[in-house]
Amino acid sequence: MKKKLTVIAITAGIIGGSLLTASAAFGDADHIKNLNDLKSAFESKKKKLNEMPNQTPEEIEATVKAGKELKDLGKEVAKVERIVDPDREEEFANQLRSHIAGMKDSVSELKRIAEETKDSQYLKKAEELEKKVARYEKEQRAYLNKDQPGKTVKELRKELDIPAN
Repeated sequence: MKKKLTVIAITAGIIGGSLLTASAAFGDADHIKNLNDLKSAFESKKKKLNEMPNQTPEEIEATVKAGKELKDLGKEVAKVERIVDPDREEEFANQLRSHIAGMKDSVSELKRIAEETKDSQYLKKAEELEKKVARYEKEQRAYLNKDQPGKTVKELRKELDIPAN
């Protein structure tokens, strides 16, 4: 009797786990469809908002109300985007480019300060940062070269310490 109950419990656990996994997999497709629907709704509401007249106080009030609704819809779009793409792959290339540009600016500023103050400490920091820039640029080239299998965005974000916001 105990063996039968154990077998039934194990079977129920396996079936339940399979159902949860399947629902999670199908949930991703639902999120993507939901995201596309939300984006199209957002764009249509944005177009309507831009076309709304706003001459009288009533029209202005209606425009403000529609603007607030659009803002709420935009927040919902952003929330679903974070669910669909938690690593923010679409923004990663721009963020990486931005980090590299910021570090290059810092290098030139550190070199300028080192030259003005004649302090080698700033020059050492600039050299360390130049090495970091070179590493970031190497990873950027590897990421942008889609022919070679490389690191995922999640791995690069962790390794290069670039947050997903």
